[in-house]
Amino acid sequence: MWKTFLPYALVALLAAGAGFGCEHLIARGELAELQAEHSKDNEQHANDLLAISRAALDAENRALDAHAHAASDVAAIDVQLTTERLAHEADNEKNRAAIADGTRRLRIAVSNFTAAGTDEASFGAGASGVVHGASGYAELSPAWGAALFGIFDDADNDARAKADYLQQYVCALQRRGLIEGECSPG
Repeated sequence: MWKTFLPYALVALLAAGAGFGCEHLIARGELAELQAEHSKDNEQHANDLLAISRAALDAENRALDAHAHAASDVAAIDVQLTTERLAHEADNEKNRAAIADGTRRLRIAVSNFTAAGTDEASFGAGASGVVHGASGYAELSPAWGAALFGIFDDADNDARAKADYLQQYVCALQRRGLIEGECSPG
């Protein structure tokens, strides 16, 4: 019985081996195809990531350029405002000195001016030619001119103090990271 069965078993084994070999070759071909497809996909993904990376780098460079441009604009404005402030302060000091020594007189508009207990003659002389019930200008004495100028200068100082306080507030927010930017020392 073994003798009759052996050739069939041998043929079956050879057929099975050939089948497995063919199956292996087919699987290997399919694997090669899948690997080629994955290779193309991987290459496409790498190209996509490279494009995204370049776009992000370009956007970052544009943002840095815009930030640098804005910083230079702020610096130029700061220089301009500082120059204007110093010129204003020097002009104020020059005017204050001229008003105090009488070389410059402040004039105020007056109309329908009346003073209790004065007569027309003394009134007209005190108001630089303005007669009772008329409109015109009156020159202030150096003391009154300096006092009035001081009131306006104090108002300027109040405005500067408010601006300084606002700048300190913004700097505090920047140091805490609540808003972007850097405070300039000053």
